[in-house]
Amino acid sequence: MRRIILILIAFCIVAATYAAEGSGKVIGTLKGKSGSNPIEYATVALYEGATKKLLSGTMTDSIGHFHIDNVPSAKNYYLICSYVGYKEVQSPLFTVNSKKGSTDVGVLWIDDSGEQLNEVVVEGHKSTFVQKLDKRIFNVGQDLMSSSGSASDLMQNIPSVEVDMDGNVSLRGNENVTILINGKPSALMSARTRADALQQLSASSIESIEVITNPSAQYKPDGVSGIINIVMKKGGKEGMNGTLTANTGSSNRYNAGVNMNYNVGAVNFFGGYSFRKDRYDRSTNDKRSTPDSYVDQTTNGIGRPVSHTFRLGVGADLSARDAIEIAGNYNRRNFKRWETVQSTTEDADHNLADYYIRNRRADAKENMWEGNFHYTHTYGDGREWGVEYTYSSESEDEQNEYSTLQTSPLNDPSRDNEQVWDANYLHVGKLYWQHKLSDAYKLSAGYELEALTAEQNYHVQDWNGSTFEPNLERTSDFTHQRTLHSIYATLEMTFGKWSMLAGVRGEYADVRNKLLSLDSISTQHYTNVYPTLHTSFHLNPHNEIQLNYSLRVNRPEGEDMNPFAEHINPLSLSTGNPNLKPEKIHSIETGWLWHNDTNASLMGTLYYRYLTNEITQVSRYIEDGVLLTTKENLESSHSAGAEVNWNYSIGKWLSFNWNANGYYNQINAEKLGYGRHKSAFSWSTLLNANVMPFRHYMVQVNARYRSSTLVPQGRRDADYCINLGMKYDIPAINLSLLGSVSDLFDTYRKAYTLDTPELKQKVEKRRNPRIVYVGISYAFGKNKAKKHNAKLEYDENL
Repeated sequence: MRRIILILIAFCIVAATYAAEGSGKVIGTLKGKSGSNPIEYATVALYEGATKKLLSGTMTDSIGHFHIDNVPSAKNYYLICSYVGYKEVQSPLFTVNSKKGSTDVGVLWIDDSGEQLNEVVVEGHKSTFVQKLDKRIFNVGQDLMSSSGSASDLMQNIPSVEVDMDGNVSLRGNENVTILINGKPSALMSARTRADALQQLSASSIESIEVITNPSAQYKPDGVSGIINIVMKKGGKEGMNGTLTANTGSSNRYNAGVNMNYNVGAVNFFGGYSFRKDRYDRSTNDKRSTPDSYVDQTTNGIGRPVSHTFRLGVGADLSARDAIEIAGNYNRRNFKRWETVQSTTEDADHNLADYYIRNRRADAKENMWEGNFHYTHTYGDGREWGVEYTYSSESEDEQNEYSTLQTSPLNDPSRDNEQVWDANYLHVGKLYWQHKLSDAYKLSAGYELEALTAEQNYHVQDWNGSTFEPNLERTSDFTHQRTLHSIYATLEMTFGKWSMLAGVRGEYADVRNKLLSLDSISTQHYTNVYPTLHTSFHLNPHNEIQLNYSLRVNRPEGEDMNPFAEHINPLSLSTGNPNLKPEKIHSIETGWLWHNDTNASLMGTLYYRYLTNEITQVSRYIEDGVLLTTKENLESSHSAGAEVNWNYSIGKWLSFNWNANGYYNQINAEKLGYGRHKSAFSWSTLLNANVMPFRHYMVQVNARYRSSTLVPQGRRDADYCINLGMKYDIPAINLSLLGSVSDLFDTYRKAYTLDTPELKQKVEKRRNPRIVYVGISYAFGKNKAKKHNAKLEYDENL
């Protein structure tokens, strides 16, 4: 690791020193003639003097200052400054001298004495995908799932991201991904709960989703494949405005919601409410063979979740330099499920040994809370400090009623009840500081405290013929506590066309696991340092390359470390492993981005990941056809891949995004007994296309395919799916009509195959086919944007 870091640093310093000779920075100030007042948020465009070609541009800040970076030297340029209602002003010709660092064009005066326009209405569409080398931004508004779908539905349409039918999210083929809400951790997004939370979170309340595959030290280092950041809508327009949506779907599905904001001067209130009633149809076929038995299980189930979500927040500019925001949300879901398992067991000679039918009725009540506070103070250009605090919790109280009829051998019907209590409580506090040392250097630092408590209680009662009595052998109370203290520092440097962001994050972790039913306590204490290094080079205004390195970690969740064996059904047990070690991930990534400023962009990425102590799921045969599933650490694994992402539009009638990702994966599962070098090449592709055959009408097609992937004991099979959507806008009344069909051809399924000397298993899961939705979306209120002096920022550059 040390050698890799030293090589990258040396490479960047040498290249930066060489490149610094070729470009500089243009700075200046724009003021109004009538009162010498600074003009904020005006447009400043840079043109080449000889060709009059537009090269770059920016906007003035709150005191009229502007700067344009990476301007090639030894050429003549001029600036054109414009603002709505004012006459444009053009600067004299000037030359950029890279040896001076910055070329100051002084004060430009714009005539602000004339009559101003009252209001200008511009109709247009925000690009669905915004590609940057450090992140990809998916703007939700243009996706038709943003009206009827959930956050989980939206993620299926994002390049590099995959969501299976159980709601499990993976990034570049790896499920160990960190999901943030507005840039902050949340108890709702733990590995155990996030599938349900994403399926409850209404897509209409989301502004954008950011995918960061190699984040800097300012972010937590958790997650093998990177970070997915969900940015919620907050509003910011003057007066009262918002959107109303309502949809009805097949099999008695409904959802509706309202998102709105009310802006009065320097204060903005925002919030919303959404209601969802879904239906989950699931079927699973499980065939397994062991040296002495053959098992065939079929499971069919129906789930009817009903959820209510409330959001409320207020943001205020206390002064030109101070801003505050307080926000919170609450979600309540009632989830009723009915499930039937039919199981047949044969001995080694295929004689019937056991047959039973097990019925389950479950009623789960879930509550999710989240509240956050954010204060920021700016004290100059690029200088600020702030404090954040977030509390989030989620709890699920699930009552399960089972009845089992065993016919071979014939036994009396049995009944048992299971009460499952799961809860997560998370406190996150952060103090951060950003200081611009000069035009070329920016320093950031911060301290974070994260305190997590997770509870898992599993209580079983058996029917004795007249009443239910506790089964102490199958009862467990487990608590997982984790406290993290983190400090980080990053230094951002700019050398002409080069920029570099070097960072380091130090963490101290205190982990405590308590299995109360066995009076067992285990503890872990460890300190780690996580370095990061990001470099980028602007070849020209249309081409950029980047090279990044980061050391990351994947910590076991509470349920991963709970040693109690939970009965999924009589022939399937699931347990955690208290001896699990955190994964460590060395991630290197290099990329190239090209765009033409109009209708096309192309990005290519090469990446490599080396993992030690990789956490994986393992299934083992015990006896009498019983299967135990747990978590284990592998020795190591390697993954190297390439990814291409292409955005293109043709006029106003066609736009599409195409993504392809291929990677080679090799794992060392020798200490688990499954081979030293198992390897496979896997790939996936995604196409999103928007077709606008005539004005105000859009057809959207989403198609994705994923090849088979490698697991320690076998493989996961390939799958593919095609979705279709349509939208018709009626601008005169701000109304949109929508329709969508998920899994148009009923092709999506999740299947995996295990092949070991003691266990061979084939599992296939299927879900609801062809989910159809039709609905409306209505926008109301004013459309004029509100300008704020102080802003609350949730995302970093690299």
